[in-house]
Amino acid sequence: MTCIGLNALTYATTTAGIKLVEFEEYPDKQICICRCPEKMLTALTIQKDRSGFIFFEIVTDKGPVPAELSGSYSSIPKAKEAVQQYLRSKKETIGARRENFAKEREERKALKDAPKSDSEGN
Repeated sequence: MTCIGLNALTYATTTAGIKLVEFEEYPDKQICICRCPEKMLTALTIQKDRSGFIFFEIVTDKGPVPAELSGSYSSIPKAKEAVQQYLRSKKETIGARRENFAKEREERKALKDAPKSDSEGN
């Protein structure tokens, strides 16, 4: 776990060497921003419920909240657990797939266009 900036904790969870979810916590504001660039481009935010009670809710930057994540959670760790479970079973979104293919294509192109060395000639 590393600390970045003022009152922000950023860490990533991994399973079998695959980075799943990056969490950026702001304990003073009771907010946690969850990102998974391999699966989706939008961020999920865990924040205090607007009803004024002790519950937390998950909201998205764009579009509606997935049905699996809608509802109230009693704590931030329980909401983070729900986000991890959701992203484990979720397929890549079209935008994330397009971006991942573009990165792979650029890597292949860089390897193909790289100059070849003469290791036997010297």
